[in-house]
Amino acid sequence: MTAGTARQRLGDFLSERRGRNFCDACVARALGIDPSTAYRAAAKMTRAAGFVREYALCSDCGASRLVTRAGG
Repeated sequence: MTAGTARQRLGDFLSERRGRNFCDACVARALGIDPSTAYRAAAKMTRAAGFVREYALCSDCGASRLVTRAGG
């Protein structure tokens, strides 16, 4: 899988779940990608308008972690 594909899949995943927070581990599990790929895709995704990356509770696992969400 290319990084572009991972970013596109992440964007779609977050947009479908707008307003919910997801840590990199939960994104990786949901998308079937390596956690390091999820981290890189999320870091690049937040450069795009409409995506936020911050420390908060993950909506999936409930842990306080660095999360990404669509909708700011």
